[in-house]
Amino acid sequence: MLSSENFHQLARREKNGQARIRLLALAHLQEGKSRDEVAESLKVSVSSVNNWVRRYCAEGIDGMTTKPRSGRPCALSESQQAQLIIFITEQKKQAVKLKGRDVQDYIQQHFAIIFELSHIYRLLKQLKVTLRR
Repeated sequence: MLSSENFHQLARREKNGQARIRLLALAHLQEGKSRDEVAESLKVSVSSVNNWVRRYCAEGIDGMTTKPRSGRPCALSESQQAQLIIFITEQKKQAVKLKGRDVQDYIQQHFAIIFELSHIYRLLKQLKVTLRR
């Protein structure tokens, strides 16, 4: 079932915490522990362990990495996002110091969409835009 890969060594080198736990689960299974024991020792559900084993069997080590998730679509359309980028770029050219609150107000006034301030910064990161010059 599980290959002769050294899952402990792979887990030590893995930077992503979720992938590390998946690799540790495989290491414990390779050592002969039951899926119930693995789930209990890693504080995860047995169904999670079963899913990880299924993914490993289907995809190999690549199946242990965290896959990107689509998440909720952005409330701003692509044209609104482009308009926001233009606004920020022009403000930076004019040496205006923008803050997240300024971007939040702009979005609310021009698009009638209310964002939490913390989401403004996530949106800017997603758009690859900074408020600094």
